[in-house]
Amino acid sequence: MADIRRIAQRDIDAVARLCAMSAAEDGERYCAMDADHLRLHAFGPHPMFETWIAEAPIPGRPNLQPVGHAIATRGYDVRHAVATLVLAQLYVIPEVRRDGVARQLIAAVSFRAMELGARELMITTGVENAVARRFFSAVGAKEQTMAVYVMESDEVEWLAAEAR
Repeated sequence: MADIRRIAQRDIDAVARLCAMSAAEDGERYCAMDADHLRLHAFGPHPMFETWIAEAPIPGRPNLQPVGHAIATRGYDVRHAVATLVLAQLYVIPEVRRDGVARQLIAAVSFRAMELGARELMITTGVENAVARRFFSAVGAKEQTMAVYVMESDEVEWLAAEAR
């Protein structure tokens, strides 16, 4: 059983390492979610996202260690007029997978959704991430197909110039 809690300033480096590990497992060369971005966007009066950390013993290490995290953002479903919470990232290190840590993390995020009055928890994962898709199905999430469009910074700047 892991200890799950919202992150504090002292957890920034550990969460940054976990984000980098997650990106590496997905084949990414680097992870932009570093300690500086966490300091800037995860704290303060209007944080951009909320983060939970899981700590548990790892075989061969005597103390609790950071073993996973969940990152969620607030949203709003205009069509249904309900608040939502979006689980943007869920990661657990390989050494403790299948020990219930991911389930504990998503339970904490679900509890937060209820606190916020959110009626939905939206979950994002890559379409080729079969492990994540099986896990989310197992905890009761239903897969929905939708088109997702991404405008990168150049396109955002180009289009934003029309609003000036």
